[in-house]
Formats: sequence, structure tokens, C-alpha cells
Amino acid sequence: MNKILLFLFIGMIAVGCVSLGPSGNQTKPDKSQFCGTSTNGACSSDTECVRGGCSNSICHSTSETPPITTCEYKECYSAGIYGVECGCVSGKCQWR
Repeated sequence: MNKILLFLFIGMIAVGCVSLGPSGNQTKPDKSQFCGTSTNGACSSDTECVRGGCSNSICHSTSETPPITTCEYKECYSAGIYGVECGCVSGKCQWR
């Protein structure tokens, strides 16, 4: 199991999913490179905002019809890698 995790981690470094800082600590890519989209649907709390689309790249309101997207994957859709989350910002569902 440890060999598999090591292999995956090395692979992530090779394709740029993970970068290591000067001290060897894992660092996150620049948030401005995240390419998910937001519908800006109405909300009053974070629980009313969800990720949708085939690649979970769209932040939308639970009161909206779930978005339909093509099933493609781009690394810039990975919210966790970029340290962003879908939530309610000033009454609108947005990535933050």
C-alpha cells in the first residue's frame, strides 16, 4: 500500500499536481489558475451551494436546476488542489 501511495505522489509531482517548496513542504498552486465557474445563484448560507457538472467544476445554488456539462477533466477544475471551495458569498454561490 505504501508503495502505491508513493508512486501516486511521485506521479502527481511529475504532472504538476503537487509542488514542493524550498523546505520540502507541499504547496498549493496559485488560486488564480483555478478555472471552475460559478452561476452566482441565490443563497443565504453555504449549505445552499453545491458543486455540479460532470467534473464538479461549477458552483451553483441548490435552488437552481443542476448544470449539465461535457465530461472533460482539466487539472484547473481541482478545487482541493487550488484550495478553493464552493460557498455563499454576499448572497451568491461562488468559488472562494
